[in-house]
Amino acid sequence: MSDSAIIVAELTVPAREAPDRAAATAAWLLEEGVIRPNDRPDPLWRPSRYDPGPAAATALADRRVDGAVGDGVDILDRRQIHDPGGNYTPPGCPRCAVPLDADAHTALILPWLDRDEPLVTCAHCGAAALLGDWTGHWAVLVADLAVRFTNWPPLGDAFLRELHTHLGPRCRLIHHLL
Repeated sequence: MSDSAIIVAELTVPAREAPDRAAATAAWLLEEGVIRPNDRPDPLWRPSRYDPGPAAATALADRRVDGAVGDGVDILDRRQIHDPGGNYTPPGCPRCAVPLDADAHTALILPWLDRDEPLVTCAHCGAAALLGDWTGHWAVLVADLAVRFTNWPPLGDAFLRELHTHLGPRCRLIHHLL
């Protein structure tokens, strides 16, 4: 099991497009050398399909890395809930930053998994926004497409911008810690 992960989830790619977009994103990451195939996957030790590649450090915020960059990369192309592990905090309103009630937020997640993304109105300022637009470092999101970097240091802004161009227009970060 991992200690941490950085998950980049794309919220607008529909399920029917997710496999093709995932394959194209994997091809780009392989071409850039950020990842390489995991030649010796192990369900307990290194379960990811991809390992950090020879140019993995180019994806990092601090490229001066001593030793291994991370444990693996998974490109996920099926609808699922992406969560922050044990560090959950409810997201804040995109206009006033007042957090959504935790119980109300939790009640919206499972229905989102089965249906469209919910529109949520802030109890404080009255602003209405899609749930994925509510901000939070430790939020919970639902997506059909995501890239999970297991035990990687922080990713660089330039790399994240480029990754977003390959995944889609509405990418969000989830920081998962056990």
